Amino acid sequence: MLRRIRKSIALKLILASAIPSALVLLVGLGALIAHTERIAQVNPGAAFRQLKEGAVLGSLLTLTFAALAVALTTRRFLLKPIQRIATTMGRAELGDFLVRAQVATEDELGRLARSFNTMLARVTDMAVKEIETRRSMEQLERELALKRELQAAHEKLAEHVRDMELLLGVSGAVTGTLELPAQLQELGTLVCQALGVREWTAMLLDSHLQRLVVEAAVGHAADSMRGVRFARGEGIAGLVAQHGRSIYVEDVERDPRYLHYKGRHPGTGSFLGVPLRAKGRILGVMTLSRPARAAFNQHEIRLAEAVAAQAGLAIANARLYQETLELSYTDPLTGVANRRQLFARLEQELSRSMRFGDEVSVLMIDIDLFKAVNDGHGHAAGDTVLRNVAMLLKRNVRKVDMVARYGGEEFMVVLPRIRLEEAIDVAEKLRRTVAAAAFSTGAGAAPIRVTVSIGAAAFGHDAVDVAGLLEKADYALYEAKHSGRNRVAVHSPAGRGAA
Repeated sequence: MLRRIRKSIALKLILASAIPSALVLLVGLGALIAHTERIAQVNPGAAFRQLKEGAVLGSLLTLTFAALAVALTTRRFLLKPIQRIATTMGRAELGDFLVRAQVATEDELGRLARSFNTMLARVTDMAVKEIETRRSMEQLERELALKRELQAAHEKLAEHVRDMELLLGVSGAVTGTLELPAQLQELGTLVCQALGVREWTAMLLDSHLQRLVVEAAVGHAADSMRGVRFARGEGIAGLVAQHGRSIYVEDVERDPRYLHYKGRHPGTGSFLGVPLRAKGRILGVMTLSRPARAAFNQHEIRLAEAVAAQAGLAIANARLYQETLELSYTDPLTGVANRRQLFARLEQELSRSMRFGDEVSVLMIDIDLFKAVNDGHGHAAGDTVLRNVAMLLKRNVRKVDMVARYGGEEFMVVLPRIRLEEAIDVAEKLRRTVAAAAFSTGAGAAPIRVTVSIGAAAFGHDAVDVAGLLEKADYALYEAKHSGRNRVAVHSPAGRGAA
């Protein structure tokens, strides 16, 4: 019975209001009856009236007390719990899902509060799951963003690695040899493979003619492009050399500046010209082309410029090496071979002669009375005579022959695969050519004429080594000069000979 009362608001209200009202009613009736009995002993009529009035008054009092009891019990068991639940609902409505209704009873309002708490708990769980889901999504988005960034960084790093590999390869290609043709060819092959270009050329600037010359070409129809020349400002390459900056043409068919290598190699697609420079000086132009239009991006253009910068320094070094090498083997005054190159060539030719049995002849040439030229016209005029004589000698021998300055006013000519009899004919030709020439030494000055004396000797005929060959040629020159100069002489076993 008590359990039913705890679980029912109605029973609580009835009991809380009925029991006090009944007690008040019973106490009031008892008091009224006792009062009327005392009055009835004296005055029965008055007692009846008192009883009637007391009954009415007691009823009114009982009803009033019952109403008051109902109000108090309703406020205690119904209104306050409902207000607490309403307050909790209001807080939950504002988003406070962690609030819970107080469950103080087991009646309908307690069960309502418990159900509301269960609902809030589920809503809270749902909110927590939503928060967790949102956080998971945010974390996933962050991870995806990081993954994309890592992927982009990886691709960029891989691109940088490829660029570094190319630049290292370029460095190896251009520093592996100081021979310029081999250097350029290896560079072109590497660039074509690394950048995937169809054609590559290296145009070097001839400082004297101020023209670009295609010195190396790799790729499609490379042979047709070698040797093509462009003036500064002519074509795309000429403009690159003139202005010293890269020019990119997305479609060569729509750019009238592109000359298709002077018509030797018509092409389509995109074209890139990059200056080759070292220490601020333009050395030439590197060109790259692809068959597709707009095929080069900005990164590839910058990479090509980096390759060109590295190649420019290597080309400058190769040229400097070649010039140094030429200076080490070239007489600086006359431009012909010096003694070092002369002796190296003689050793080479004598070795070949001993191997194959070919004769080698030499001519030792001395300018007659050269001291008189220096004394009468000055050393500057003498230097001019030396340069002109050297030039005449070079012009009147074969390309395989060598003209060298032996010392002072003496020259030597090495004649491979020439017998002594033929060498004498060459010597006579050279003697007549020099004797017929007049050398100008400046405005207003009379031209200078000189003659030469020549001594001839042959390996195998007069000597068996370089020292012996030079000794015999020198002796023959002495004979020519002793015999009156301006003549050719050969070594004579008898001690004298002339031709």
